[in-house]
Amino acid sequence: MQGLVNFTTAIADGIAVLLPAFCYIAACCCFFFAVWTLRSLAYHHHYHHHRLRPWVPFVSLLLAGVFASFPQFLTMANVSAGTNLTASLTSYAPTNPGNASNVLGANPQASIINVVTLFQHFFQMFGAACVFWAVITWRSIVNGRANGSPVACGIQFAFGVMCINIVSIANGVVSFFQTGG
Repeated sequence: MQGLVNFTTAIADGIAVLLPAFCYIAACCCFFFAVWTLRSLAYHHHYHHHRLRPWVPFVSLLLAGVFASFPQFLTMANVSAGTNLTASLTSYAPTNPGNASNVLGANPQASIINVVTLFQHFFQMFGAACVFWAVITWRSIVNGRANGSPVACGIQFAFGVMCINIVSIANGVVSFFQTGG
């Protein structure tokens, strides 16, 4: 079990390194797309490309701000979810994996909470990546580049926020089953 905890912590550290880079690349791409589209809308010979979706450059400009301030965006999503967890993607420090030698608790509920706590860093980074890809997918749907449903992006976004807050979600589920519903 300790090997699995070490492996998932290493994967989470990899996501923690790559996600800020992807956020800043996405912010630059959205900003340059918005500027280029607004420039081409100013000239009538390029107008046919975006005449059916004139809001696309403004959405891209807004999303450039979201990607540039992605940790604050995640913190606001966590506050909306009812927790006070603060997201930070700018200060990276390698995470020490938890000790998996004492996973078993006094009862099954405590064992579940112990396992979730061991994998908490992976769940948080995976949740942040899910939120990032939900916003990217929503942008591609708005731009008309991908077929899909914005509702599916909203579900993926909610799933990512739930993964970030996995310990409070696990405590809630365990307390639900302890009281019998």
